[in-house]
Amino acid sequence: MLKPLGDEALKLLAFGSLPRSFKPRQALFDAGDDAEGAVLILGGQVRLVPGSHAGPPKVVGVGYLLDELALIIPMQRSVSAVAQTSCEILALPREQMLRILEEYPDAAQHLRAQLVRRTMSLIDDVNALRDRFGNPPSRD
Repeated sequence: MLKPLGDEALKLLAFGSLPRSFKPRQALFDAGDDAEGAVLILGGQVRLVPGSHAGPPKVVGVGYLLDELALIIPMQRSVSAVAQTSCEILALPREQMLRILEEYPDAAQHLRAQLVRRTMSLIDDVNALRDRFGNPPSRD
């Protein structure tokens, strides 16, 4: 999601971000918490636990971006995150991202196009599931 921003905009985002360290088993946040932005894992591993039976936990590491949509829209955390090992993260604030998108309209346009592609892909997937499971064969 951040690739369309370009080097200069990414530097501004990093400059306005908050680095944090966590010890093993220390909670980063809980599912349902308000997300002020996204979280980028810089070092170590984080265990993600989906809220309310949404799937099995998974472990992610360096380069993983948590709750990326929180960079552009207010939302709640989609998972609980707990440090699996000692880890370093970078909290990327929505406020900073929105300022960057105003200053770099080309990056904003690329990001918009990327989100449109993802949304259309999701719609295609949902339609395929609907066609497969939503229209049971008639019993005639």
